[in-house]
Amino acid sequence: MAPSDTLTPSSSSPTTITSSQLQPPPQPYLNHGANQPTPTRAEAESARSQLAARQPTIADAWASVKAGDLLSVHQAPCSRTGFLTGIGSGAAVGALRFVLGSGVPKAANWAVGAGVLGAVLQYEYCQASRRREREKMKRVVEVYDKKQAETRALEEERIRAQKAQQEEEARRKVEKSWWKVW
Repeated sequence: MAPSDTLTPSSSSPTTITSSQLQPPPQPYLNHGANQPTPTRAEAESARSQLAARQPTIADAWASVKAGDLLSVHQAPCSRTGFLTGIGSGAAVGALRFVLGSGVPKAANWAVGAGVLGAVLQYEYCQASRRREREKMKRVVEVYDKKQAETRALEEERIRAQKAQQEEEARRKVEKSWWKVW
């Protein structure tokens, strides 16, 4: 209820309630302790603005990841081919670097880098292919719908022409004379 609203009790004179007479409802979710004062409105606004201005961190991102997300990542479109390509390219590059004389740590670093790069490139290539395919299907559906509309219009025109021809034949039969000379 706004501070300047009036209440009309059963008596005929209206009663005005001011903002000083209104008491805020108790807020059990704010537990400030017995010795701490309730924060002022300015302090609360300041705390809100500081929270809003704070940039998300890696810890915030990691906290948003659920176990179910990690267990179902293989079900995402294109992830399987991306993972397999990454594994293959990483193994090939790591083995090649090791055979060509690099040490195991250096070959492993190359393997991991090539694996991640191969997986990301394959995943993005697959997603681009899916987008192109989706656009093609959208165009096919549009052309099909247009063709269906044209076919329906031609069919309706053929039916109208047939009805007109039948009406013309019926009119001619009615106009035909009922008698013949011979």
